[in-house]
Amino acid sequence: MIHFKLAELRKRKGLTQQELAEILGVSHQTISRWETGAVLPDVSILPQISMYFDVSVDALLGLVPLDPAYIPSKTGIEEYWDNKLEYLENSRASMWNTDYARFLVQEVWKIKKPAAVLDCGCGYGELGRLLLPLLPSGRKYVGIDFSEKLIRAARKLFHNTDMDVQFVRADIMKYRSTEKYDLVIGQGLLRHPDSGELMLRRMAGFLREGGLLVSIECNRELETSGLYIHGMDYFRLSDHEGLKKLWKKELEEQNRDYAVAMKVPHYMKAMGLKNVSSRMNDRVTFLEPEQPDFKKRLECIVKAEGWDKGKTDAEISDLIAFFMNHGMSRKDAEDYCGKQREIAEYIKSHKESVSMTMTKGFLISYGWK
Repeated sequence: MIHFKLAELRKRKGLTQQELAEILGVSHQTISRWETGAVLPDVSILPQISMYFDVSVDALLGLVPLDPAYIPSKTGIEEYWDNKLEYLENSRASMWNTDYARFLVQEVWKIKKPAAVLDCGCGYGELGRLLLPLLPSGRKYVGIDFSEKLIRAARKLFHNTDMDVQFVRADIMKYRSTEKYDLVIGQGLLRHPDSGELMLRRMAGFLREGGLLVSIECNRELETSGLYIHGMDYFRLSDHEGLKKLWKKELEEQNRDYAVAMKVPHYMKAMGLKNVSSRMNDRVTFLEPEQPDFKKRLECIVKAEGWDKGKTDAEISDLIAFFMNHGMSRKDAEDYCGKQREIAEYIKSHKESVSMTMTKGFLISYGWK
């Protein structure tokens, strides 16, 4: 049932009916009829009214509360990641240069002896596949994740290997192990739970004395400025003022920290780890049509970013409502959705010639117990 909220919203702003009428370009009699329920506005003007009052159309119509309770993000739960295998496969395809990973293992961390490795939030096992060939023979690897579907995919990825590999389905925060590890590592893990610091401390608890803790995390400020598509406006692509509001809201309401990558070395130092340091992953994706694997790489990027999936009006409306619930203004949310649509349409119409530069801003922080 519709309970039009115009009068309440107008009074919140301290406006008279005449003042609101002038803003919306209608008569004050029209405002009066709308507020009394004698007639409802034409559907074409509802977005203009909701934009002015910075509420959703559903809230304007009284279908949802004007001040809805915060709805927590679900990225810290199993069900969310059960549907993310394709995303992980495509996003991880351009995450590492193998020579830099080898440099870290052999020259920075100086892992010269067989190591017992615990990979926290291992996903489908792609980090293990990268690291294991770089470690001395005799190494042991355990991957842990709370998604059954991802664990099954990880076991499939390694099913023909003769390496000592084990995958365990468990919640890291509840996992109990009597074994201690030489290397405990997590990639893209700490920004998803409600407290990345607590997760990091939990990871450190699995270390033996002298063991190495490594956290590989994306800094969202760097990531959102790390995309250039030749032929598009970089300033438009890198604008993320709306996302800053979302990050602030999620930190306040849920302790979900998109800047956790910058804070990890400080957390490690406070935990008593030694020789704490931080580096950046050196991988920058430069994509252009003359590359032999151009089509495959472009397909991975498009799928990882969701630029291949057109959204219905209802899906966009739901997404805008979610963003507004998480701190964005209506304009911020509509601009963000509009920008994603522009990128998708540009790539689709230039799929044979598009070129881009992309970096994810991954920080690699580490310290020894």
